[in-house]
Amino acid sequence: MVQFSTEQNGARSKSVVVIYEDSALRERAVQFCERLAAETPGMEMDWWSFQLLNHPSMAHSAADRAAVADVVVFAMGARGDLPEEIKLWIERWLNKRGEREGALVGLVHREEGWHGMASFREIYLRHAARRGGMDYLSHAAPTILRAIPDSLDSYNDRAGRMTSVLDGILRVPNTRPML
Repeated sequence: MVQFSTEQNGARSKSVVVIYEDSALRERAVQFCERLAAETPGMEMDWWSFQLLNHPSMAHSAADRAAVADVVVFAMGARGDLPEEIKLWIERWLNKRGEREGALVGLVHREEGWHGMASFREIYLRHAARRGGMDYLSHAAPTILRAIPDSLDSYNDRAGRMTSVLDGILRVPNTRPML
């Protein structure tokens, strides 16, 4: 669970920075933030579009806010790679962040029925969160219906299955003499 720690006027306030790619994705972020605000009252939210982050003075202000935010939310599509300006902006505020804990949330919109691998954008956000000492939160992982190969879940799943080889071993009578 993410602990909010921004202090303002002696009271604990929660700081959330939301970055969105377009107006439709902003609406998805609004729905997410409404649920978050219902569980965590008193949040301070800053909203920045990809377009605003292309303006140097706006990008600087947004980087300052993201550097001290408890949660940074990205609402964007899954296709392609992130624009270089957005990557540079992310690196800027990550470098200012220091040792602060927090969460980076990827609200990545996929096309209906898509069950492929994580997009370049998701991979980038996940690595950025790790470098910044932040938790990375997203929608259900693309592998939610199947275990990741060589993971503990995968081993556990296979241990509970009766395969033909295991069945053959168990059906062979024990011919070793008992001592």
